[in-house]
Amino acid sequence: MQQVYDDVINHPESGFNTSNRAFLGKMLQRSGLGDDTAAPINFLERDFSHEASSREMAIYLEGCMDGLFARSGLKPEDIDFLVVNCSCHCPTPSMTAWIVNHYKMPSKVRTFQIGGMGCSASMVGVDMIRDLIAANPGKKAVLVSTEILTSSWYQGHDNSYALQTALFRTGGAAILFTGKKNSTTRYAVHDTVRTHHGAKDDAYNCILLREDAEGHRGVRLTKEIPSVAGRAIEENMTRIGEQILPLREKLKFVWHNMIVRKMINRKHPKYTPNFRAGVDNFCIHTGGRGVIDTVEKNLSLSQTDVEASRATLYQYGNTSSSSVWYELAYMESHGQMKPGNTVWQLAFGSGFMCNSAVMTALRGCRKNPVDFNIHNPKWRYDPETCKAPVVNLGAEVEAEVAAHRKKMAAMKA
Repeated sequence: MQQVYDDVINHPESGFNTSNRAFLGKMLQRSGLGDDTAAPINFLERDFSHEASSREMAIYLEGCMDGLFARSGLKPEDIDFLVVNCSCHCPTPSMTAWIVNHYKMPSKVRTFQIGGMGCSASMVGVDMIRDLIAANPGKKAVLVSTEILTSSWYQGHDNSYALQTALFRTGGAAILFTGKKNSTTRYAVHDTVRTHHGAKDDAYNCILLREDAEGHRGVRLTKEIPSVAGRAIEENMTRIGEQILPLREKLKFVWHNMIVRKMINRKHPKYTPNFRAGVDNFCIHTGGRGVIDTVEKNLSLSQTDVEASRATLYQYGNTSSSSVWYELAYMESHGQMKPGNTVWQLAFGSGFMCNSAVMTALRGCRKNPVDFNIHNPKWRYDPETCKAPVVNLGAEVEAEVAAHRKKMAAMKA
């Protein structure tokens, strides 16, 4: 974490002023990220060209696909459908075309590129592949979820654009889907629910790739995100609850929220269903420590329920759409996944969208589990030992932080 601050944020050519460095330094310390997260080498080399973005893309796509081929025994010519999602990097030819070219895939392969949908895009890919497999029984599909950070690196002075620097890190995942089950099949996808609030202006504008007032390009994250995300998540949870919750929880929801609150007493507290009654494993997108805290509180989840999310954030950072697959690997690595378990993947991102997938774990989930941490397979997240890294901001920036705290205290007085 100190290296990210020293060599990226505090670099003389970063474009950040003292106020930016103070803001980002505080965000790093509060982010929930650990010291092992990875940023593109392009950041250290100060190369933000299209060629640099393409090199970053090649590393992720090749790493994901090679790993999938090695684990599954799949060959490039076996793939019928290829879906790639990446929000901010949109090269020509496409990322799917790069994969087809690199692995010399046959011309029959049907490819789909998903862009601009942020951290929830992997669930969009699952939804698309679910329909493709249903319409084409026996076919195989591969989903690759990643994000290219170089292309959206921000070099201006607006903290709403700079925030991404403190949270996002490199990563990617490739997943094989097929309509034919066998002894090695790990999961069965049962339901996907997509909630899109783009019709509302605050939802549409809260995460936006654009240029700032000085002409610097980056992703702007506004203060409206918590309220926008809250609305989208609440609607998505309501719809997903109809599919996975037992009857008693559905009846409680109808009684308290549809009858008592609307017909008898509007001040009656809103009832949040006990999702633990219908879900065994939760994969909550690692949008940040505050995001996980909020979902944990609102759903009345336990520390064990959100352990995989916190572990992924701490070990890898916010890897955008691929984060929910890292969490699945964490659960497999530590025996938290059992055949018959119901798994809920919940992600949200630009649009604004909240998307979910519900899966059932099959016998294959216990065979050859994916290593979450190849360098230390036994590593587990423990809030007592996984403390926030100490980041030395330097005297000038620390003075700026102290001045800001004093100003905020005076405003509250």
